[in-house]
Amino acid sequence: NEEISGNLMDAFIAGTDTTANLFCFIVYHLAHSPEVLARFRQEIDSIFQDDRTRKITLKDLDNLKYCESIIKEAFRIKPVFTTNLRLNSEEDEICGYIWPANTVFGLFYGAILKRPEAWNEPLKFNPDRF
Repeated sequence: NEEISGNLMDAFIAGTDTTANLFCFIVYHLAHSPEVLARFRQEIDSIFQDDRTRKITLKDLDNLKYCESIIKEAFRIKPVFTTNLRLNSEEDEICGYIWPANTVFGLFYGAILKRPEAWNEPLKFNPDRF
């Protein structure tokens, strides 16, 4: 029961809320980027044409390249989680420093994804970078 409860909590907390937040970020950026929205609509129209009620196929997903870029860019600007923690299981040498076993390392990729050294205009929503 404890394992089942843990799996359900993972599904609800990590699988539902994060996805919902990402969709909210996408809608927000589309609402503030009319040129991106127009291009996204063109892509949808080119794939589904006049039949918007048909089921989406794997081929459709493969062809939604700009849609994929929009998702990636929204996640880059507003990652649902901004930090990832890791614990080393044994002593490691990193950048000339010796780190003992069980050292907690934090990767703050929320900042990495906005570094001007890595991204041109990092605060601008621009799906074309993907």
